[in-house]
Amino acid sequence: MGKKKDIIKLERESVIPVLKNKLVRTLADLIDKRSDRIEFQKLCQRGEYTIRAWYLLQFEDLMQLFSLFEPVHGASKLEQQNLTPEKIDALEQNFLTYLFKVMDKSNFKITTDDEIGVALSAQYRLNLPIKVDETKLDKTLLRRYFQKHPCENLPNFADKVLL
Repeated sequence: MGKKKDIIKLERESVIPVLKNKLVRTLADLIDKRSDRIEFQKLCQRGEYTIRAWYLLQFEDLMQLFSLFEPVHGASKLEQQNLTPEKIDALEQNFLTYLFKVMDKSNFKITTDDEIGVALSAQYRLNLPIKVDETKLDKTLLRRYFQKHPCENLPNFADKVLL
């Protein structure tokens, strides 16, 4: 007979309130054989290195694209490369794709109207009002991105860019 695998399904959490080293050490202490314990710790380190390498590669790609669009020198970098408007649009979409992928992997989520309501309630309001400067919104960039990458529960302010 084949072995039955134990599977535990975990819901995504924004925070795991335990230090990684403490978790690995506690799990390793449950292993009786010293050599297996050492191998388990190596496995955990390799997993961490793999995750860090993924983030590093994604971050480098993201920063490379950001350098073309950053407000101070981005326009001159784009001019130097003599890119067509279609190529610039594609690079902008790639930037947003990398940004949202890294945010998703980091458990950042697009806020919902309910969350905005709680944040704007008197209980949580800061002394400084927080407003979106609608004159600086790129009304086509995000619209094109969310048409290609639909997202549920976009907040009401998204209507201003997703018309």
